[in-house]
Amino acid sequence: MVDITLESDSKKPKYLRLAEAITKQIQDGKLGMNQKLPSVNKLSKEFSFSRETVFKALAYLSEKGIVRAVDKIGYFVTDVVAEQEYSIFLLLDKFTPFKEDLYNSMRLKLGSKAKVDLFFHHQNPQVFANLIAQNAKNYSHFVITTYLDDAKLLKETLKKLPEEKVILIDKQESSASKDSGMIFQDFQNDIYNALKDNLELVQKYQRYILITHENAPHAPFITSGFKKFCKDYQLKSEIHHRVDPVAFEAGNLYITIDAYDRDLVDIIKLTRSNGWQLGNQVGLISYNDTTTKEVLDGGITVISTDFKKMGVDTANMILTGKMEQKPNTTNVILRNSL
Repeated sequence: MVDITLESDSKKPKYLRLAEAITKQIQDGKLGMNQKLPSVNKLSKEFSFSRETVFKALAYLSEKGIVRAVDKIGYFVTDVVAEQEYSIFLLLDKFTPFKEDLYNSMRLKLGSKAKVDLFFHHQNPQVFANLIAQNAKNYSHFVITTYLDDAKLLKETLKKLPEEKVILIDKQESSASKDSGMIFQDFQNDIYNALKDNLELVQKYQRYILITHENAPHAPFITSGFKKFCKDYQLKSEIHHRVDPVAFEAGNLYITIDAYDRDLVDIIKLTRSNGWQLGNQVGLISYNDTTTKEVLDGGITVISTDFKKMGVDTANMILTGKMEQKPNTTNVILRNSL
């Protein structure tokens, strides 16, 4: 058993004295990376502490990212420096340039106060559940993007985490605890307001086509807002799952939501092959801004949520401890394609 010595400062809580003693062993190199700590029973017996006190000390170290709990096996050293005030479990559905902006802005705002570990579930409910189950005891905060079809599993899985330490990002979840944080895209209202605020430009066109994909998790919400707008303003609307060359006509306004911009490319190719120009014979609005869209074909108009702001606001919740539930800022950037 590793020789762990407690400081004699009796003013500190017992669990904190034990946690600091273990940390010192790690910093001094007496406990190495991935080394297993003595069991709860051994620590309890060694220092005449209750098991509850020992568990509290190990939970404190787990939240700091200094040790990791492995179910039914024990606790292992995961950080030999242990300087960070916060340890963050960041679980995203997938990695896109927009999520990279979120990740980088959150890291920048947190600075040296936090360690951020990044995971992906790829919209697989079981992967999502397993990652959270394996890490529920090991972080001070849990920042999570959902986009899962299994609502029951999602709700049951989130219950395993301390509500006040959870921040859901990007997608709004009605089942979220009131004590958790949440910053979400208000897809339905965002598209409605984007089109309404630019009504004069939008009404240049005769037919309005939203290109969605069945596997796009945000498509139902965008579709709902799009349909409502077209109904309210008596506009002819259609929902397609791909760009149809046969139906590609002058006077169409296309809205694309494909994260990989394949539909956008198809529309540009068809526009060029007909000798037309975006913003004249054909209109185009794309979701989420990129540097390419700034210059492509004179500039592509976008509806774009501010992922950098989402990352900063998430970091602020962690740093201040004040959880909020609010929609993220979404903007329309007008360019030549409209």
